[in-house]
Amino acid sequence: MNSNATPPAPASPAPPAPPRPPALPGAAASLELQPFDKPPGFLGVIEALLKQPGRILHECRHGGMKVPGMLLLGTTLCLAVFGFLVGTFSGGMQCWAAPLKIIGGMAAAMLICLPSLYIFSALGGMEARLAQVAGLLTTMVALTALLLLGFAPVVWVFSQSTESVVFMGFLTLVFWMISLVFGVRLLISAAARFGVTTANYVVAWVVIFFVVSLQMSTSLRPIVGTAETFLPAKKKFFMQHWLDEMDGADAKDRGSKQTGAAKH
Repeated sequence: MNSNATPPAPASPAPPAPPRPPALPGAAASLELQPFDKPPGFLGVIEALLKQPGRILHECRHGGMKVPGMLLLGTTLCLAVFGFLVGTFSGGMQCWAAPLKIIGGMAAAMLICLPSLYIFSALGGMEARLAQVAGLLTTMVALTALLLLGFAPVVWVFSQSTESVVFMGFLTLVFWMISLVFGVRLLISAAARFGVTTANYVVAWVVIFFVVSLQMSTSLRPIVGTAETFLPAKKKFFMQHWLDEMDGADAKDRGSKQTGAAKH
């Protein structure tokens, strides 16, 4: 046996894998950007929004305008149906005023918040043009509107079976918040795929959009219920408006109870 034999060199350790970028809260890891197999129609775009949103985001990533345009059309139709059924609570003018205000309020919130979304996403690491960021925002709002359409029959049932403006307003707000959560989750997932690695900027923008949309609903009141004018004559913060509505409902209930007691 040769004692001078050179011992085998130890195997060099494998190089460490590069660290993955931190995942944003609520981001879906399975969201893959892939093109459509063939040019989609309107119903194909709506179906892809629910089942394969990565196809929608692929079009946004490459700056296509056809798919975002279809999403805007779908958003308008969904909000129109939802607003009409909300308007049936009061009937009359509200059947066309409520959908008009909901569509106009959403459009205004999108235009107001688009610049801040572009700036915040750029600060978070996204390298995208303004048109691409607008496509992401449109996708988020389209999913929100589609979910509101799914809640529309429930809204109609309660609009025909209750007279409480406060309850109908609360129900509409709950459905809006639930739908917006799913839309925001898709936006966060898309932002992660587009290169955003810092969640703080995206989360801050979500808060801004939520507050702006609530304020728009107050600025365009009444959406639920009736008023003497099409638009309000006084400016109000949305939380003050809610408190005033609840106080008014309590005063009305107390007056009804007193009237009933007097009759007996």
